[in-house]
Amino acid sequence: MTLRSDDDTNEGRSAPAAPTTSRTPVIEVALATWQGERFLAEQLDSLFAQTDQNFTLLVADDGSRDATVAILEDYSARYPNRIRVVERAKQSSGALGNFARLIDRASADYLMFCDHDDIWLPNKIALTRQRMSELEDLHGKATPLLVHTDLAVVDEHLQVIGPSFFRYSRIDPSRNGVVGLLTANVATGCTILANRALYEKARPIAPEAMMHDHWLALVAANFGVISWVDEPTILYRQHGRNAIGAKSGGTASLIHRVTQTLFSDDRERVMRRYSGQAAAFLARYGDEMTPAARRATEALATIWSTSRWRRFGRLRRNGLGLSGFVRNAALFVVVTRSKGDRGYA
Repeated sequence: MTLRSDDDTNEGRSAPAAPTTSRTPVIEVALATWQGERFLAEQLDSLFAQTDQNFTLLVADDGSRDATVAILEDYSARYPNRIRVVERAKQSSGALGNFARLIDRASADYLMFCDHDDIWLPNKIALTRQRMSELEDLHGKATPLLVHTDLAVVDEHLQVIGPSFFRYSRIDPSRNGVVGLLTANVATGCTILANRALYEKARPIAPEAMMHDHWLALVAANFGVISWVDEPTILYRQHGRNAIGAKSGGTASLIHRVTQTLFSDDRERVMRRYSGQAAAFLARYGDEMTPAARRATEALATIWSTSRWRRFGRLRRNGLGLSGFVRNAALFVVVTRSKGDRGYA
């Protein structure tokens, strides 16, 4: 069987496949694949073992040259009308571009995101859908809403490294206001459930975005509501080829990374990406933002045109520090070591 792609037709956005039940709205699960033959079948098995089967798969493959497409064809034959390939790229554009294309094609009431190398625990969809329903009762469907969850960090053989990603990486999910999210995302994409109001407000995902999940979180924080489930719903597999991956938040690990910062340009590149994302967000949504959110976003967007010795203070005055002393020490090093965009000393 050959998978049909929307790119083979003149159609625009895809319509979701027929629901598997009639009682609850269909969720589209946006699955981004690339060279996924090693783990994809396990992930698909975990999806089709969900207690809530009222979903369809929306797939974009980023130019895989292995057996990924063949695996998708096999599962499409096993689960008719449940898998829809919207794009098969000839050349890879990376995880951000792949997920951005999927968001552009989404049309269901709700959208989730799926990496090809994890395992979804059986109640993942049901648990996040329930939280979304509670939010909609409080805020209405017209409000952009984002639900995310904790993850269990595992190795490539599914042995547990850390039972809680939040605690493993020292992520505080309550730090989900606009200011906190400008320099640190707390919502991991593969755990997110977004309602239509959110993903339509967020698209198209800006090419300057750190990642699709970070952009969605910023939109939700500015114009809607973020809520989290303090329970792992995914086995978050670490195997050396992760697009993002989990980093330990232990003190020794953090100190090691700060030490590396003193001798590496990597941290500055990351910080410049944060400021680039802030500039893109400001350009699109600035007129709709609250004054406080706009000031903080402007401070980050223009940080490199400020004298290097004033940068850290400017960030702190706008609440843009990181969580913890060690991370803030790293931030200080990053923003004071560069001459900036205008050669400021």
